[in-house]
Amino acid sequence: MLYQEAGQFSTRYADDRRLFRLRQDRLGLALPLAFALSGFFLGVAGALWAFTYLGTVEPHGFDLDRSFQVLFIVIIGGLGSILGNFLGAAFIVLFPLLLSNLAGLLPAGLIDAGQLENLQKMVFGALIVAFLIKEPEGLARLWQRLRERARAWPLRY
Repeated sequence: MLYQEAGQFSTRYADDRRLFRLRQDRLGLALPLAFALSGFFLGVAGALWAFTYLGTVEPHGFDLDRSFQVLFIVIIGGLGSILGNFLGAAFIVLFPLLLSNLAGLLPAGLIDAGQLENLQKMVFGALIVAFLIKEPEGLARLWQRLRERARAWPLRY
């Protein structure tokens, strides 16, 4: 969609509004079109998520914890990046599994389930703070840096 006319239109508007006005593009349609498209895609995504993941639509499926989880996906993955959203979602889903498997390697009775859940929340909180301070662009930027270094790997700077 970014490479079609509507995507280019909204990208120009987001980049520089003064240039947008100078070029006399359809300014009146930009914001309603952006809200309509985002609302459409979010509605479809919510419906797909509700019926495939939950199996039903009920208010308990969209609680405050789920809202925070989506916020953490965006922050850890990287703001304004489609790849970052996928990386953040993978991280949010796989990291608790990794922590529970690591806790399973510890001697029996050392960490119970309640402590493990609290430990996961503490680690997520620390990661959110670390990503906001050290790398605001999230995992997407880290992935981009890794790719750039891998391209120039045999050649030192």
